[in-house]
Amino acid sequence: MNQITKDKPNVSSLEKTEQISYQHFVSIRDISEKVWDNISKLPTPMRHAFLDTVESSGINNIEHHYLLIKQGNNDLGRANLYLTKTDFSTFDTTLPQESRETIKRWFPKFMDFRILECGFFTMIGQGLSLKNDSKLEALLPGLVKQMDFIASKTKADFCLFRDITIDSYDQYQKILAPLGYYPALGFANTALDIAWKTIDQFMDSVNSKTRLKFKNCLKLKQKFDIDIEFVSDFRKLAPVLATLWKNVHLHTKDYSREFLDEKFFATCAQTLPENSEVLLFRHQGEIIAFMLNLYGEDDYVVLDWGVDYDFKHYSKANLYRTATLLSLERAMALEKKTLELGITNYTPKMILGVDIIPLVYFVKHQNNTRHSKTLSQLLSSSVTQPESTAHEYLAKLNTPYTNIKQIQANIGQQQAGYNNNDLFAKIGRYHRADSMRLSGIYGLYPEFNGAQNSTVQLSNNKDLVLLGTNSYLGLATHPRVVAAAVSALQHYGTGCSGSPLLNGTLDIHKLLEQELAHFFSRQAALLCSTGYQTNLAAISALAGPGDILLMDARNHRSLFDGAKLSGADYMIYRHNDMAHLEKMLKHTAAKNKMIVVDSLFSMEGTIADLPSICKLAKLYQSRVFVDESHAVGVIGHNGRGVCELLNVEQDVDIIMGTFSKSFAALGGFLTGKAEIIDYIKHNAGAHIFSASLPASVVATIRAVLKIIRTEPERRQQILKKASYMANALQNMGYDAPYHGSQIVPIILGNYTLALAGYRKFMDDGVYVNPVGPPAVPEAASGFRTSYITTHQWDHLDKALEVFNKHRAHLIP
Repeated sequence: MNQITKDKPNVSSLEKTEQISYQHFVSIRDISEKVWDNISKLPTPMRHAFLDTVESSGINNIEHHYLLIKQGNNDLGRANLYLTKTDFSTFDTTLPQESRETIKRWFPKFMDFRILECGFFTMIGQGLSLKNDSKLEALLPGLVKQMDFIASKTKADFCLFRDITIDSYDQYQKILAPLGYYPALGFANTALDIAWKTIDQFMDSVNSKTRLKFKNCLKLKQKFDIDIEFVSDFRKLAPVLATLWKNVHLHTKDYSREFLDEKFFATCAQTLPENSEVLLFRHQGEIIAFMLNLYGEDDYVVLDWGVDYDFKHYSKANLYRTATLLSLERAMALEKKTLELGITNYTPKMILGVDIIPLVYFVKHQNNTRHSKTLSQLLSSSVTQPESTAHEYLAKLNTPYTNIKQIQANIGQQQAGYNNNDLFAKIGRYHRADSMRLSGIYGLYPEFNGAQNSTVQLSNNKDLVLLGTNSYLGLATHPRVVAAAVSALQHYGTGCSGSPLLNGTLDIHKLLEQELAHFFSRQAALLCSTGYQTNLAAISALAGPGDILLMDARNHRSLFDGAKLSGADYMIYRHNDMAHLEKMLKHTAAKNKMIVVDSLFSMEGTIADLPSICKLAKLYQSRVFVDESHAVGVIGHNGRGVCELLNVEQDVDIIMGTFSKSFAALGGFLTGKAEIIDYIKHNAGAHIFSASLPASVVATIRAVLKIIRTEPERRQQILKKASYMANALQNMGYDAPYHGSQIVPIILGNYTLALAGYRKFMDDGVYVNPVGPPAVPEAASGFRTSYITTHQWDHLDKALEVFNKHRAHLIP
């Protein structure tokens, strides 16, 4: 059914110009070949016969749309549009197929988008062909309106202009950017201008090394008993061609979105008898490879290829190189001007001497501008570009080459919306969070409307079993703790409004410091407003330029940031690798140094080898700083942490801890010799130039400290429950290592899968923390689960039911 809409030209009222009309068709067969092809400069893929072939084949079930663009009775151009469903998760080469299938099972629409494209589905080129390029500015806005209308009717998510050449980029950008489109560097095309009459002349133009490779390609018969022929009537071969093509489709790591089935090959042979042929490779009569080629008036196009990877001489025969060389020879014989070799698999094409032709996409989301920008950035970051365009053929001719990296930088600036020398440019380039939002699996910053305990309630009033809190002793709602906080709030008010150095110290601050020093059998203690700030304060005060800090690779981020702030040099030893640490200590024997280490590593649940660390420190005269944030209150007979458990308290110079975990509050502390603590108090900028902890928080911590001292059964309950969960998960087949703490990681091996699993588990009533880079390496990505005293056994069993429900999809 046709639809004619008119668009007023952008001209002054004095200028009389007829309106531009866009006549819409949903089948190329509704337009006569004579009418459609009645325009000069119509490229081969835009010809009626080629479009009919794609439509008739039913490839990928795409929905076709065609526009005749006129001004009065004058033809201005043609537009080829099609609606396709594209799975953009296949662009992510870091996402294993098994993980992709699992996510799709949970979230069927994950990275699946309906896209209305102006371009060609199986070939390369602009889907808008104009009789006169000067009319682009006048008609392109109207084309955008037509695409918006069709997209609305067909429920498309995005509109996309494909394969815009660099020469046309500025003009398209000028018109499309104000209309909400963002550019992306697409797949580069490859083409070879044919300047030779014979293949021998071509051979003479390349260097001797390349010439030898090509000559060997022409000896397939004598070397491997392979026969070669070009066949134009290949309808009966369609089943074999489809099978061989599928081999390549499943084997390749390059992008491939079309699915060429038996019907497609048969349709090509039937509808393009004068414009298509296949190059066949036979071994003992059996077809082992083919290359499907199309040709128009001036060009010869390599469309696709297939091969039997089980052919015994596959790796030695180099059939793809041979096929491209023979296709070039065939193009010469047909007196074509250009050999088109398409996208991806660039290395063998560059050996042939092709030109690399960068192409740009323009994309727009129909409802969300941020999604437009995000998809453009995802496309640019996912599309594989040729490594170098300065290949030997161009170098031999001393021909300037296309600088793709510079083009990428320019397009990246357009995407970001900031100049590259703008400090905020990094903000424009960042798209990780928006990519997750676009994919539909973003779930970070969940909102709760109640206290965290064995369960927690989401803002939508849904209850979740909580396996992701650091309130290890479950004391955030303990009556005595809450009463202490309320009493202090009523007596002291809401805040201290001052630095601890001046007007910010209250009597209960001093009491808490004394109680902490006594608890840890230390001379003194110091309070800070957050745990993160505590590490910044201590390390930056103790170390400086010329000093050395030796850090475990899995240390908390705050320890590394403290090291950076200090100006000291820091060296990173492999996680819990004492031989590696000793090697570094030997290397820095003459330096002032300190070993900085977590006692209980927050992501892995592993415990530092503190006896060996302290022994090495004594041997190589190094100080020792231990962060007990996740261990205090849980580990050790009295809850003093790993140092107590491993009996090294007197060998450690400084013990640090936080109040945001077992203490169910906020803040951090340091304990050590009085002179060390006094030095930090007067020299740590992060401590001096920050307001003190509110009295209500201090009272909370003091109340919890009393419970830690008097209720050791709470620690026993935590570890009993953590061990129970770890054993149950391991029995299900999960990679859930247990190291004797309240933290049990579940390793999935991919962060995207972890994020999707996190969302799915929430849907099923269980909260787990997803972890990935930079907190852990990609291979260690997964869930971080942690257990608390007040976890109810029936809640834990409910969580195990959910883990069991999904184990078939999460366990390799």
